[in-house]
Amino acid sequence: MIKKILFTLITLLIISCGNENKKTIQQLLDEGNLTELQDRRSSLIIRKGEINNELDEVTKAVNILDTAQSFVLVNTLTTKNEAINHFSSFQGIIKTDQNMIVYPEFSGRIISVIVGEGDSVKKGQTLATIDDGGLSDELKLVESQANLAKTVFERQSKLWENQIGSEIQFLEAKTNYEVQKNRLQSVIEALNKTKITAPFSGTIDDVMVESGQLVSPPMMPDQNGAFRIVNLDELYVESLVPESFIGKIKTGSTVNVDIPVNQSSFSSTVKYSGSSIDPMSRTFKIEATVPQNNSSIMPNMNAEVNILDYSNPQAILIPESIVSEDSENRKFVFVVKNNTAVKVIIKTGYTQNGFIEVTEGLQLNQVVINEGGRIVKEGQKVKIYN
Repeated sequence: MIKKILFTLITLLIISCGNENKKTIQQLLDEGNLTELQDRRSSLIIRKGEINNELDEVTKAVNILDTAQSFVLVNTLTTKNEAINHFSSFQGIIKTDQNMIVYPEFSGRIISVIVGEGDSVKKGQTLATIDDGGLSDELKLVESQANLAKTVFERQSKLWENQIGSEIQFLEAKTNYEVQKNRLQSVIEALNKTKITAPFSGTIDDVMVESGQLVSPPMMPDQNGAFRIVNLDELYVESLVPESFIGKIKTGSTVNVDIPVNQSSFSSTVKYSGSSIDPMSRTFKIEATVPQNNSSIMPNMNAEVNILDYSNPQAILIPESIVSEDSENRKFVFVVKNNTAVKVIIKTGYTQNGFIEVTEGLQLNQVVINEGGRIVKEGQKVKIYN
């Protein structure tokens, strides 16, 4: 009698919940109310857990009071191959090797600042110009002197080839020409330094000079620069991984990265895995590329780096909640054989979304007690009510 009442109540509850949920879901779909749907799902999950707990208690009570019953009611699952992918999480930081402060290489007054913050620039592009202090005029003079020295040297060379003139005259002309060439090159190099140029292609992140400002090459490590330039196309995430993960994480491993500050995420692969262990932290470094054209990710952002360290496409997974431990700290579950509960010692591996991998003890297509396993005993007769 109690058993019949139990099944009737469960059936009515399921039907009632199903009808109510179906109607409510349709209404919420029509309204496009995602928040309410998510709240309803959370509520149902909680109710399901409460119902399962109550069902176990009622089943236990039925077994105690119904003396005519010689079996325990259980719910079961059948083992099958499923994929498991385990990720380990580490703290990381977004970095770029092309994040540089550009300093002036010439002393003088800024004539013009050509770019502004946020501008994209190409390698070698002029960012600002500095007053050359008369170097342009000096260049014209040195060019004339170099041209004259070249002409004298060429003529003296022809005379020397025809054995006209002395060797001293030839050597003096040659030496003077070399001196003037070197002098000309020095002036040209100095003039080039009056232009502050981009060392690589990127984006101007900060402009630290203005027209009319006096600048000079850095004399101290903390001296202010002229520009900060960043290449956002060469970002990567760096993380320090404990040495215990050597062999599990390597170049090519899958990486899922979450950026908490802006709730963004992306997938990548490990492009570099360190080959040495830091003696102080006992960690090794890994790097993963950040996809290009992602303007929401910037250098020095904190990141959560989730790295795939284990994968098995043919694992046997069971709910963590049905795994028990005996007095010898051995993990076990109950399987059904010939309508009888049989205790099976198992070994487990990684977990995934509330399920755990069984590495030893279970085979495919075995019937495992899912609900009722906490009250059943070894060798007890069971009845499946799936």
